[in-house]
Formats: sequence, C-alpha cells, structure tokens
Amino acid sequence: MNAISEFLISLFESFGLYSSQNGLGEHLRGLDIKCLDYTAQSIYTIVFISLFVINSIIMLNYYYGLLNRIPFNRWWWWLINVLAGALILFIIAYTYPNNDLSTGNYCSQLHMSSSDCAGFGFTAAIFSVIWSLLLSLLIKWKSSINKKSPF
Repeated sequence: MNAISEFLISLFESFGLYSSQNGLGEHLRGLDIKCLDYTAQSIYTIVFISLFVINSIIMLNYYYGLLNRIPFNRWWWWLINVLAGALILFIIAYTYPNNDLSTGNYCSQLHMSSSDCAGFGFTAAIFSVIWSLLLSLLIKWKSSINKKSPF
C-alpha cells in the first residue's frame, strides 16, 4: 500500500472503535482466506473512495445543485445532508465486512465480530461528517444562496 493509504488507515484505526491488530483491521487491509498474504481487495480502499465521492457529490449538490435554493439555506438542511452522507457511509462500511463475517469469507485466525463491523461503520460515519465539514468550508463561498450555511 502507498503512503496515503497507510496514513488514512492509521487515522481510521486511531479511533479504536474496532480491532485493528489480529482482527477486523487485518481483514480490511485485504488479508486472504488462507492467512498468507494481503491479496484480497482492501475494504479500506472501497470505503475511502466511497467517502470522498459520495460526500463530495452531496455537498456539491447542496451548494451548487438542486438544493441551492431559498428553502434549503438553513443550517438544519445542511445537517440533514451531512447526516445522510454519514448514514450512507455507515451502511457501506458496515455491510462489506459484515457480509464476509456472516459467510465466513475471512482468515479463520482473525478475531472479528459484528460489533467490530459496527465500530468500523461508526468510524467511517465520523470521517464522513469531518470531510463534509471541511469540504463545506472550502466550497461554500461561491454558492449563490447557501454560502452562509451552516455558519
């Protein structure tokens, strides 16, 4: 993995909401079923791409798209958009590893549980909110109507 991926993974794992050593974190990195090498698809990569794309689309739509209208220029409409993105990310981040857990499609030496999957989902949701807030601060100034949302 490259340095950016390793940095993002270390950020996710720093929250400590799921087991990263000898647990879900190893599976998310792409440890294969035989526990030999990291040759499987990295779920981290899927979640990172989803996080940046989905939340960027939601915020661009809010500031420059269909929601850039007078009735939607309140802080709570912005919050609804941010929470919708966080919910979508939670579902994505929870579903991928939980499906592998329920089908047994992971290294049997790893100690994973559905609460680890939920912790990973909550971590993704937290970073979804953070990315939406940062993106809002960067792009809101050229919006014709929603430039004062959320603050």
